[in-house]
Amino acid sequence: MDHPVLQSPPKPYTTTRIYLHWISALVILWATLSGFGVTLLPVHHPVRQWVESFNPQITTVFIPLFAWRLWLYLSASAEQSTGTRDLQKSIAKLTHTLIYLCVSGVLLTGVVMMNHPVLLLGIMPLPQLLHSVPALADVQQLHHLLCAMLAALVVLHLAAVVRHQLRGSSVLRRML
Repeated sequence: MDHPVLQSPPKPYTTTRIYLHWISALVILWATLSGFGVTLLPVHHPVRQWVESFNPQITTVFIPLFAWRLWLYLSASAEQSTGTRDLQKSIAKLTHTLIYLCVSGVLLTGVVMMNHPVLLLGIMPLPQLLHSVPALADVQQLHHLLCAMLAALVVLHLAAVVRHQLRGSSVLRRML
């Protein structure tokens, strides 16, 4: 007689991973919504100027936190790589990997596309890394493409959370 394979419930996320997830969510949602939102304003509008000054500050401070989160994700993924996977788990893994790749690309291009030196938090100077105007335009275009891809992946991620909630599988509970 065949016995169904019992799957153990997913491991709960560590407190560190949960905090880093919510910090990431806040920074990514803020930067995405405000970044796309200010494009509706004239270039010299004070709100646009403030957002375009604030976002590089907050996202630069976010880089080491994201690097830590990425390291924890990769470490956990290596531990979980054994065993069978169903299609849904494979799609979730692919989506999360794409989110991490897009965030990495957005942060990297965001630093490279700075067209003037920035004083981080009024303390630490960050130099302009790229001085070629055509190269800056290419990096900015790539940055905007990656931001749009990230926004689409975030919507997909949120839709999956809602879907799981509606089906009685509270992935949100594991993240709170």
